Amino acid sequence: MSSNITLKKNPKIEFHLLDDGFKVIDTRTETNSGYYLYSDLVSVELNKAWFPKLAKYLRALTWIFNGVPLFPDADSYKKANLIFHFNKTKLGIWLTDTHMAHNAKLLAQLLDQKISTFHKNNPLNENLNKHNEHN
Repeated sequence: MSSNITLKKNPKIEFHLLDDGFKVIDTRTETNSGYYLYSDLVSVELNKAWFPKLAKYLRALTWIFNGVPLFPDADSYKKANLIFHFNKTKLGIWLTDTHMAHNAKLLAQLLDQKISTFHKNNPLNENLNKHNEHN
């Protein structure tokens, strides 16, 4: 069973979820593109942006009270991102709009399911669990 999730159309950032891994097509950051195995994937981390919204209001308030915006702009602060933690490396993708963030949440949920299913059904993990129970 395979499914595709497009985070962004231009530049194209797309994920193809396959049986034993997933393929990433990222035309914005070519080094992200490639095929990744579920067996190497440890976790998926979705970091939501919260600060830019707050920064807009604080900047406006300082402008009103001081006549000059003393608070820095939101663009220089934390943006949402999606981080894939593998056994030996990390892969990160910046989420630049709400459409990307929504699809990234769906992607993270699907990959979390794939990870848990893969690790539960993997015979090597069963042997490791039996070994750990005896010790």
